[in-house]
Amino acid sequence: MELGDKMFNNINLNTLKYFYEVASIKNITKASENLNVSQPALTKAIKQLESDLNVQLFTRSKKGVALTDAGEVLYEYTVSAFQKLGSTLNVIEQDRQSGGHLYIGATTTNFLEPILPALDEFRKLYPKIKIDIVLEEIEVLDKYSKMGKLDILIKNSYEEMSNFESIVDFDIQDHFIASKREYPELANKVLSLEELLRDYPFVLLSNITHGRRNFDAYLKNKNISFKPAYEFNSYSLCRELIRSGFGIGIGNPIHYKGSEFIVLKTDFSLPKRSFNIGFIKTSKNGCLKDFKELLKKRK
Repeated sequence: MELGDKMFNNINLNTLKYFYEVASIKNITKASENLNVSQPALTKAIKQLESDLNVQLFTRSKKGVALTDAGEVLYEYTVSAFQKLGSTLNVIEQDRQSGGHLYIGATTTNFLEPILPALDEFRKLYPKIKIDIVLEEIEVLDKYSKMGKLDILIKNSYEEMSNFESIVDFDIQDHFIASKREYPELANKVLSLEELLRDYPFVLLSNITHGRRNFDAYLKNKNISFKPAYEFNSYSLCRELIRSGFGIGIGNPIHYKGSEFIVLKTDFSLPKRSFNIGFIKTSKNGCLKDFKELLKKRK
């Protein structure tokens, strides 16, 4: 079963949050307590979601609830939605006795490692501040900046925002990834692009991601027509299929650390992806100056 983006047009983030909580806990009573909503209201919201999607998401019993096949698919989508479609990640959630707040926006999932040292130092300076990170498209983040809800921005270098000033630039080199268990013979082999495309299936994220677009542009420049064996919107699903040996993947090696994966050696390199970390020039956040200085120290 596939769930297309159009199916979510009339579904708000709270409804997906309710579904995610129930799917994770598999108990409506406990989920309602965690969400601080009444059990009847939560049950009604889930039933309305099932009606909107025209599928059954849970099977219900006295012991609790279990996901149907359709529910499993939607669960993958909700994980992706909270990561990529604008849900706010509260990196530091503390009591706001001092009332401070720092808003960080990003258009890429590769942002955290370059700013983590600065965030750690900033937390020591402002232990009571709340830091929100939102992952969205550049057009949406531009609107946030105009509403005063954006202080720091991490973006692809080709993306434009008129009131943005860069502080730090960094590059990411994507590599080909494989399962160590399923492809042990590739651990020390140097592969050509022709070998990879000819001899191995691929598991890739769809072209909604910048990394996939980068790979497609590289192949197009070489006049190569290519379609992966598996293609999904869900990063977690792609990672699991790569780990299980369904095919070769492409991505930032940081995301594939661990003994289950190997980074393949090739006689060519994909184009690097360039990113900018900077600040919104119209921000009036009083603590922004200190965060800017911490970022500059990391240059």
